[in-house]
Amino acid sequence: MNNRKNKYRNGFKTLFIMLASITIISCGGGDDNSKKMPEEIAFEFVDAVYNKKDLELIKGHSTDKLAKLASHYRSIKSIQRHLMSLRLDAATIQITDVGGDFFRKSKKDTKVELHIRGEREGGIVADDRFLTLTWQDNRWKVAKVSKS
Repeated sequence: MNNRKNKYRNGFKTLFIMLASITIISCGGGDDNSKKMPEEIAFEFVDAVYNKKDLELIKGHSTDKLAKLASHYRSIKSIQRHLMSLRLDAATIQITDVGGDFFRKSKKDTKVELHIRGEREGGIVADDRFLTLTWQDNRWKVAKVSKS
């Protein structure tokens, strides 16, 4: 009788551990973008515009309003021309400044300055862009792109 109780206890413990593990994995394994800092999202957004040329990635890193605008422009060249005001064939991107609190604990809008350098029509073009990121859907998203 005692042996039978131990079997049930061990089976229950094993089942409990398995269910707890599945719960932890499914909750913790969510969207990797929720763990990214604003400057990482800003960099990936600009990289998607100039190097990856990936409209879905651009929209994924944008607020709803900016994603609609990107969808309206449809092509990467139009997004470069109208949204970024900087057309390039490819670019190197450097984060030059990040506004907001030092440890990025605040969920207030954050401004990230990026230095973008690339080729256009055989010449080298370099310029800065400021991306304003906001906390939306439990992650940072680009809300605005400006020259200053």
